[in-house]
Amino acid sequence: MPKLRARAVFAARLKAVRTAMGISQAELGLRSGLPPEVASTRINRYERGIHLPDIETAEKLAQALGVPLAYLLAQDERLAEAILKFDRLPVAAQNKALAELDALGKATKEGK
Repeated sequence: MPKLRARAVFAARLKAVRTAMGISQAELGLRSGLPPEVASTRINRYERGIHLPDIETAEKLAQALGVPLAYLLAQDERLAEAILKFDRLPVAAQNKALAELDALGKATKEGK
């Protein structure tokens, strides 16, 4: 799958998660701490790819949506899916998954 431009990825994922949650652009803006008078407009511009938020605002948007910031930025769909799945695991399962990935990486290097 081809890698998409960061702005397009962020815009599409932001909109997809927001609409899946069933909240308006204004509501997302308010939940992420934007001033009420610009909340809807700013989210609209982010979702249309006209502007990118600064990193602090992007973090607040991710928190308001309940997703890791890395998910909103991952240019590869498989990586994005892995980020979401990993984030939803309990810490012990995350540690186990990391160990398994490490072992898989070592086995791949050794040609197994």
